[in-house]
Amino acid sequence: MAKLQIYLPDGGQPVHDLPDDKLTVGRVVDNALQIDDASVSSHHAELVLENGDWHLHDLGSTNGTFVNGEQVTDAILRHGDEVRFGSIDAVFHGEGAAPEQAPPEFTQAAAQVAHASARPESFVSSSPLPKNAGTKDPLVPVFYGAGAVAVVVFAIAAVIILQMAAPI
Repeated sequence: MAKLQIYLPDGGQPVHDLPDDKLTVGRVVDNALQIDDASVSSHHAELVLENGDWHLHDLGSTNGTFVNGEQVTDAILRHGDEVRFGSIDAVFHGEGAAPEQAPPEFTQAAAQVAHASARPESFVSSSPLPKNAGTKDPLVPVFYGAGAVAVVVFAIAAVIILQMAAPI
């Protein structure tokens, strides 16, 4: 089974088995391989098994995806390829190959934290808040005012009815 060995800034070197079809890589939890690092985009890249080869596809990441020091948008991975997601280094290990113990000499990457992100065309917001939640609707005070008047009128009517129903 193919593997991807990640070299984390804290010295950790987790090895991830690649499934039989696709693996998504990114900073958020809905990725199959979550890398919690500011240089990694929320949905950074994906590895897809196509016709026996592992293809690496950058998903429009802010800090880029690199294979053997070259920035790529699509690449076919070979055993021993050095991969970088933002500033996080990794090594691809093809079928039947054991992961290396020591990290290879990676080139230093200059990564920047994203301040904006381009929205993919297939993006669907799952926010429970409407898109214009920050804008002020001029009718909101009118509705609150009408509600307050209704409460006051109801209270006055209730008092009048109770007084009329009370025995003298």
